[in-house]
Amino acid sequence: MMFDLLLKPKFYSKCKSALRINKVRLETIKKKRNAVENFLKKDIADLLKNDLDYNAYGRAEGLMIEQNRTACYKFIEQFSQCISKHVSLMQKQSEFPEECREAVASLIYAAARFAGTTHP
Repeated sequence: MMFDLLLKPKFYSKCKSALRINKVRLETIKKKRNAVENFLKKDIADLLKNDLDYNAYGRAEGLMIEQNRTACYKFIEQFSQCISKHVSLMQKQSEFPEECREAVASLIYAAARFAGTTHP
């Protein structure tokens, strides 16, 4: 791993570096998402206990949005893992392997959508 930079072309080292950075970011985001979702679940339970159903309904909508966003990040994580497994193969071929095409296209799409968000 340490000598990859010397033995592999720039594509390989840049891709591996980007994937490592992405993995760390995703782990941080995952922790934050879990904390937010747990807070919302507890808040909903408290609101329901206090017969504040309307307020709980509003919080439930927020929870669904957070859960959908978490699902998107899980897809990003899976696509990143797919690419990580095939970086060596991508370096050798002039085209992406078939099993990586969806992952690459999806990450490009996600990058355009998630790059501008203020809170992950």
